[in-house]
This record gives sequence, structure tokens and C-alpha cells, in this order.
Amino acid sequence: MSKTEWNTAVDQRALQAEVREQLQISHRRAKEIILRGGVTVDGHPVTDPGFRLKADQILTAQEDAPRRRTVHRQKVTEGLEILHQDRQLIVVRKPAGLLTVATEDGENEITLQTEIYRRLRKDGGKNPPLFIVQRLDLETSGVLVIARTAEARDHIKRQLLNNKFRRRYLAICQGNPPTNSGTCDLPLHTDKRHRKVRIARPHDPCKSAITHWKIVERWKDHCLVEAHLETGRRNQIRVHLAHLGLPLIGDDKYGVRSPWIQRAALHAESLSLQHPQSGEELSYQVSPPVDFDECSKALKKSI
Repeated sequence: MSKTEWNTAVDQRALQAEVREQLQISHRRAKEIILRGGVTVDGHPVTDPGFRLKADQILTAQEDAPRRRTVHRQKVTEGLEILHQDRQLIVVRKPAGLLTVATEDGENEITLQTEIYRRLRKDGGKNPPLFIVQRLDLETSGVLVIARTAEARDHIKRQLLNNKFRRRYLAICQGNPPTNSGTCDLPLHTDKRHRKVRIARPHDPCKSAITHWKIVERWKDHCLVEAHLETGRRNQIRVHLAHLGLPLIGDDKYGVRSPWIQRAALHAESLSLQHPQSGEELSYQVSPPVDFDECSKALKKSI
């Protein structure tokens, strides 16, 4: 990718005008390159075409800069990996920051589902069917399975109902409980106005939710918690652990902010299920990502 570099000569000139003149291109083309993130000023990307320059600043321009959506897709899908693929199912490693499916208001959002579609089409598939049978929250990293046929979808759903689909999560929490393990069996209610989940009150419409938890490691005022789900409600682990006095760190919605991690410290470490067609027992495990690992190490050092 070719880049052009130069020093500005005129003070208070608009970035768009400077790029247009230097590259000898139209104003429209200059604006497009800037909006794509293809221009840096003194080493920092600037995406405002009206940005006022100072004399003797160093500019670089990359005419073939990728579209902003492409840059965003590359960022949010970094770390996405297909661990297993056959005609019945796909098992993937989902990075934190990637939606599983689009939200109600975001039909053009980049999601795990759309990215897997894109990769399958790239490999020659034509509109390959994908059925989402489990989801991970936006900020949750880890392993997840997707069905490729309606039959596989129904088979996995039955396993979910019969507790034959086993999932293990790791969470870094604030707190240090007196007991080492327990079960939270409290139904959950979703506030439709705020889209926030909470423990159901009497007469609330609700769904049953059961989370088994165990302390794996203790670090002074924090601990590493292992959680197993019997049910898979939205935000279940985050809400249940917060209710138990073990709020996830980095979780702005249900937990507590933390200097050690910039997202909810939750990782779907493993899952086990029966293959929908062969009945073979399948197990997959993925290590926590770098930010989770570094957070754990920082807390160990703080003891």
C-alpha cells in the first residue's frame, strides 16, 4: 500500500484542501480518503476533513486506504477462529467485542453470524444456513457452537434442555465469599424499557435461571470464579454473581469498573455436546484472551 508523506506549509488550512492539492485529486476523493482513516497528522489518524492544520506538520496519506467498515470489521473480528466445521455444526472462538447476532436496531452490524456467513461464502458456499442456538454477550470471549441444519439446531436445543450441553465459564470477580461453591437458583426478569436483566420479584414475568459456581483462586479482594450453566438466559452469570456479592470487574452494567480490564471479565472456556448426527461426544476448550490473562496476573501480583 503506497503512502505519500509531506510537511504542511500553510497555517490553518483545512485537511481536505491540503490532501486534495498535494495528491492532485478531487475534493470528494480527498474527503473519502480522510473518512476512511487514510490520513495521519504527526503520526495520528485524523478523520475530520475540516481539521485545521498548523504549518510544518507531517502528513501521510494512503490513497488505497480500506473502507471504515472494513477497518472496523478487521478490528472486531480479530481472534475469531473456526475450531470445527462439518455439515451439521460449526464451533468457533468468539473474541470479546463481537456481537453474536445483530441487535433489534442494527441490521447492518458486524456480527459473529454475518462474519461466518462471509467466510463460508468466500470458501464457495452459497447462502449457507446458520442457526444460532446459543449466544455470548458482546464483551464475553470464548467458545460457541452454531448449527448448520434445522435438525442439528433442534438436537442441540434438546441437549440444552436436558443438561447434556455443558458449558464452563471463567469470571474475575470483586469479593471473597466465605464459601467455596454454591448454586444460584433465582429466576430472571428483563426490563423491556431499559433492556436490563435483574432478579425477578414476586409477580414479575420471568424465566428460571440456575448457575453453579465455584471459587478457583482467591486474590485478596478478588477471586477467579468458575461457573456452569443449567439454563442459558441473557446476562445470567453477570446478574447472578452480582446478586451473590461477586460482581464481575470491568462490567459497567452489572458489576464494577476496574483499572485491570476494560470489559466484563467473563470468558466461555469450554463446551461439550453430542454430535447431532453421529452422537459422538465433542469437547472444545479455549484459553482466555490476553486481556483476561493479564488481569489475572496483575491481581496475583497485588496480593
